[in-house]
Amino acid sequence: MSGILASLFGWAFLVPLLPALAFIVIGLFGDRLRRLEHGGWIAVGAAFVSMVLAVLIALGEMASPDTYTSLSYTWLSLPANPTFPYGFSLVIGTLVDPLSSLMLIVVTVVGFLVLLYSIGYMHHEHGLSRYYAELSLFLTAMIGLVLSNNLLEFFLFWELVGVCSYFLIGFFYEKPSAASAAKEAFLITRIGDILFLLGIFIFFYVYASDGPAGLHWASSGFLFAYGNLPFLAGSLGANTPLLTIAGLCILAGAAGKSAQFPLHVWLPDAMEGPTTVSALIHAATMVAAGVYLLAMTSIFLGFTPTDQFAIVAIGGFTTLFAATMAVVNTDIKRVIAYSTISQLGYMVLAVGAGFAMVGLYHLFTHAFFKALLFLAAGSVIHAIGTQDLFKMGGLKRHLRVTGAAFAIGGLALAGIPPFAGFWSKDDILSSVYSVTGSHPEYWPFLLMAMAAVFLTGYYIFRVWFLTFSGDRIRDPTLPTPHEGPWVMQVPLIVLSGFAVGAGLLIFIPGFANLFLLPGGVTALGIPPTYGTTDILLSVLGVGLGGAGILTAWLLWGNGRVFQLPEGSVWSSARKVLVNRYYFKVAYDAVGAKAVYSVARAADFVDQFVMDGTVRGIEQLFSRISERMRRIQSGVVSDYAAYVVGGLLAVFVLLLLVGPYLVNRVGGG
Repeated sequence: MSGILASLFGWAFLVPLLPALAFIVIGLFGDRLRRLEHGGWIAVGAAFVSMVLAVLIALGEMASPDTYTSLSYTWLSLPANPTFPYGFSLVIGTLVDPLSSLMLIVVTVVGFLVLLYSIGYMHHEHGLSRYYAELSLFLTAMIGLVLSNNLLEFFLFWELVGVCSYFLIGFFYEKPSAASAAKEAFLITRIGDILFLLGIFIFFYVYASDGPAGLHWASSGFLFAYGNLPFLAGSLGANTPLLTIAGLCILAGAAGKSAQFPLHVWLPDAMEGPTTVSALIHAATMVAAGVYLLAMTSIFLGFTPTDQFAIVAIGGFTTLFAATMAVVNTDIKRVIAYSTISQLGYMVLAVGAGFAMVGLYHLFTHAFFKALLFLAAGSVIHAIGTQDLFKMGGLKRHLRVTGAAFAIGGLALAGIPPFAGFWSKDDILSSVYSVTGSHPEYWPFLLMAMAAVFLTGYYIFRVWFLTFSGDRIRDPTLPTPHEGPWVMQVPLIVLSGFAVGAGLLIFIPGFANLFLLPGGVTALGIPPTYGTTDILLSVLGVGLGGAGILTAWLLWGNGRVFQLPEGSVWSSARKVLVNRYYFKVAYDAVGAKAVYSVARAADFVDQFVMDGTVRGIEQLFSRISERMRRIQSGVVSDYAAYVVGGLLAVFVLLLLVGPYLVNRVGGG
């Protein structure tokens, strides 16, 4: 059986090709496919077949974890020469290994469920063919990214993911806020992408000049190699300034895509897109790409100690920083968005501490319960037409499936056992704690992550209590709520199952094979082991999460609405949090000032230097030609006068210059 499954590795290119074909078909014929929800069912069908193939490939990799199947096509090749003694080639192809198989499960399963949910959620919207085409292309880009067998191809799909996010966040482009959010996401992530590309160039230069070089991750893993060279992690382990800069550039690229501090501001505003888009961006695509990049770079190239500390600092700080903003927000989708930023911080923290696979473990579990939370929130919005938490209340009687699904997702997010988030979050805290002895500088960021556990339990169940508890809806003008159609409820039920059991899959030997490092080496912390210290940390983590849930119930349970006293310190703190620590205001001010300054300078150069020079030359010749035209009067006497004047001028010239010329000739 394993041989049959392994034979599918060579067909991995079909996994991104199927949604790509759906994108083409819907793009060409979407408006004619009204009976198929303007191409929606075509997108769902392509995503389903893609998911089945991806799961079969992952099952084959579980049975043969040491199998690395790389199919490549060389599209640029230069032979060895004095400048490049190793030769040079750029390839495009697919790589099937344990890590890409793990990511295939995440992307295709969540992608299929989101597309199926969209059939019901987006039914009454306009522009559906555009929506399903863009969503299919989004899925294609992310699958292509995780299957890329070289860094250049990875970067191309990375950029395609960014372009698709721009299209989908701005899907309701007639709304100024949606159009602005799309531009904001595109521009801020471009900052990270530029630095990411610079990091690629620096790594390329370093590895090229030191021998084992290139832009290739091949059968042995994530390689920058002109040839087919072995595992490179740590091969240039010196903490050199150049390698440190390269690692920081990679971190910047990941921070932009995964919305880590200080490039975090775009993600909450991205909630202007459809809720289904938010689910896909936050759970299985875009934001996951940044963590995946950090993990792959950490595993196959390695970061310098300075880079590792920077990654730990960014991740640890972001966990708490984003969680504090989630506790006061009144928009159900934005609270979950801040939650995503915080949970991505946990993943980044693990990668920086040297536990990349543990970070990917949390990425895996988080994908399912975060998609569940967003789709449950979408079900609420679909039922009552608002995202304002303080207009909701009492919905548990009307939306039983949705309420149960949101509670399961919330328990998984809060890290309550046996739900999925407990195992992976717990593993991160234990793993980072295990290295604080040799890295005491990690302690502040571990403590921040622990504090965020309490806030996570609080803010997510603040949402649940405000939305579902109580006897009635607070805003009587809202419509009578009802559950969505089966295409919306089935994804909620399936994702609820994953939110309960996804964390336990790691204890299955076959599934744990997807977390093996190249060469079959077991990753540190995978599967999690529970010694005395780990158990104490687990008890502390569960206690903090439970305390957060209890605090949320005391303040917001049974329809209660807690009000801070006006003028208090806490009220002032809340204002700062509501305004997102004024980062967005500052960025807008600085950005506007910088952009306007550059624009004014460019306008000055354009008007007075470029255009001024052109106009000056044009006016000069225009005036000369105007004067020359006056000579052509058509009067014979004028022409005779010109001839006589010319002869006199020649005569005077000869008188003045003639003697000088005679002397020069005679002297010669």
